[in-house]
Amino acid sequence: MATQETFFENVFDVVASYETGFIGAYAPTLEKIQEFRMAITDAGGTPDGRMACRSYGLENSGKGKLSIPFLEIEKLYPDSLPGGAQGRGDCVSWSTRNACLGTLCCEITSGKEDEVSGRLEGAPEVSDTARLNGVIATEAFYNWRRHGGDGWSCVEAAQVALKESGLWLRKKYDEIDVDFTQYSSRNAGLYGSRTPPESWLAVGKDHLIRTATEVEDYETLRDLLANGYCVSSCGSESWSAERDENGFSKRTMKGWAHALAYLGVDDRPEIIELYGEPLILVQNSWGQWNDGGRKILGTNINIPIGSFWAKWSDLKNRYMIAFSGVSGWPRKKLKSYGSLGNI
Repeated sequence: MATQETFFENVFDVVASYETGFIGAYAPTLEKIQEFRMAITDAGGTPDGRMACRSYGLENSGKGKLSIPFLEIEKLYPDSLPGGAQGRGDCVSWSTRNACLGTLCCEITSGKEDEVSGRLEGAPEVSDTARLNGVIATEAFYNWRRHGGDGWSCVEAAQVALKESGLWLRKKYDEIDVDFTQYSSRNAGLYGSRTPPESWLAVGKDHLIRTATEVEDYETLRDLLANGYCVSSCGSESWSAERDENGFSKRTMKGWAHALAYLGVDDRPEIIELYGEPLILVQNSWGQWNDGGRKILGTNINIPIGSFWAKWSDLKNRYMIAFSGVSGWPRKKLKSYGSLGNI
C-alpha cells in the first residue's frame, strides 16, 4: 500500500500531514514477513527475538537497568541525532538508519573483533555536514522501496538492508554521480518504481546488515537494547510534542502511520514506580519537533533532540525489528612514532 509522493516544507507540515492521515509506514503483508524471516534464516540469524536472546545468553541482561545505546552514537558522532528532518514521506528509511547507526556504534565502541571478518572495526570518518545529517544516508535505503510513491514498511526496509543496500556513509559517490553528504528529499526519490542499477548494488553490498530479529515482547526488547541492538518500528500510535521534566511524552489519540527508532530503555525501579511501567526511548525523524525536559532522571545525561520516553504499553502493538551484525569499516591504524625518540 503506497501513497503518492508527498513533500514537506517544514516540521509543522510534517506533523500536520501525519496527524491528518498521511501514510508514511504501512503494515507488512504476511508474505513480506515470511520473506524477511527466510532472509534472516538464510543469513544465519534467528527470526524470533526471544529465542535469539535465549540462544546468546542475553535473557534478563537489561533487567532493572538504564540502557541507553544512543550514547555510543554521541561518543563517536556528537550532535548526529536527530540527523536533520525528513522532507518527504520516507520515515521508514529514517527509523532504519537510526537503528542501524545505533547498532554500528555499539559494535565499534565494544572493542570486540568482528565475528565474521575477525577484524577490529572503527568509526569511519565523515565531514561535519555528514555528521550533522546523521552519518548514514537514509536515501540509500529509500531508493529500493520498489514503488513510485511515498510510504514503506519496516520489514521491507530491513530486508533491503540485509540483502541489497546496507550502510552508505554520507559523502559524494562519484561512481554513481550522487552526493549523499547532506539529506535530500530529491535524492530519496531518484529511484522507486524502478530499482537502482547494478552500480548502486555494488556500493550497497559493501556494508550490509548481517542479521536481524523480530521483537514481540518487552523483555526481549529490553535485553536487546541493553546489549546494543537497536530497533526500528512501524505502527499507528502518536505522542504529544510536550515532554515532562524527565523527557517523557504521553500518547495521543490523533494517530500517525509512522516509523520510529528505539535507542534506549529504562527498566529501573524508580522509573517503574513513577510511571507505572518501564519506558522506551523513541527517536523521531522530524528534527526539533517537540519541547520540554531532556535530562534522564537521576543523571546529567540529555536524551537526543527530537526524542522522547514512551511507555511500553503504548508501543507494544508496533512491528519491531532489532538489527545486529554490521559489516562495518576497518579500524584505522596510526603510524608508529617510535623512531622519533623521547617526546
